[in-house]
Amino acid sequence: MNNEGFLKEQEMSVEINGKKVSELSNNIRNLFKAVYGVLEEDEIVYCEPPSEFYKPDFFLVYKGVKKGISMKSGRAEIVHSEDITRFTDYLKLKGFSERTVETILLYCFGDGTTDGSGEERMDYVQLHAILDQRIKEANAELNSDSDLIYEIVHRNVFQGTNPTFPPADAIYFGDRNFGVVATEIQVRKHIKRRSWTWMNALHIGPMMIRPHARYVGTEIKSEKRRRTIDFTWSDLGADVEYIGRRYDSWGVLKV
Repeated sequence: MNNEGFLKEQEMSVEINGKKVSELSNNIRNLFKAVYGVLEEDEIVYCEPPSEFYKPDFFLVYKGVKKGISMKSGRAEIVHSEDITRFTDYLKLKGFSERTVETILLYCFGDGTTDGSGEERMDYVQLHAILDQRIKEANAELNSDSDLIYEIVHRNVFQGTNPTFPPADAIYFGDRNFGVVATEIQVRKHIKRRSWTWMNALHIGPMMIRPHARYVGTEIKSEKRRRTIDFTWSDLGADVEYIGRRYDSWGVLKV
């Protein structure tokens, strides 16, 4: 957890803890309404930190019911990171082709190999020129099934890699003074009702797949960082605002 993010989460706790709903700012009230619906003005609410490293950055508590909130900021937000082999093993279990898995490895290591053993590491422009057709093919497969797209988005954004951990119920983009919110149900509706074939970068739904560090033209400082894959959601704040306004949070999704 970075210091700035930790401070923002502490500020949210101070803003919320022990207050009545009627005492909350409009901004915080909207966050509670998004995840709980109709609120009672005299009810006291709380904000709790996670006990472990979960996807939720904090938990709201209303009438004893906890809701996990993933708090974000920044234009090209990293929504998930993990070891690249762990992720490609997951894709194989989900039935994705060896060719698509190989393309992801070639793209992220950027040295002509699928294990990072190559001597020359290429930058983004070089790689895209070499892998252009393979990236198009991989994108077509990765984005061909809306159910699988959402399953991966849910895993990376709301749940994390451990299915026994509590998931986030919503994304909150902002700080204690101003923010926008989209619930898991709203994001699910958005993912399943959109086409994701228009993006040129290697991606799954709205998440772009990127290496954490290729170390192009420099020595490898951390093998662990080099083997880490990042998932970024560009313009996350604008998307969260749109999703929060466009879709309701209630009922069963019909497709």
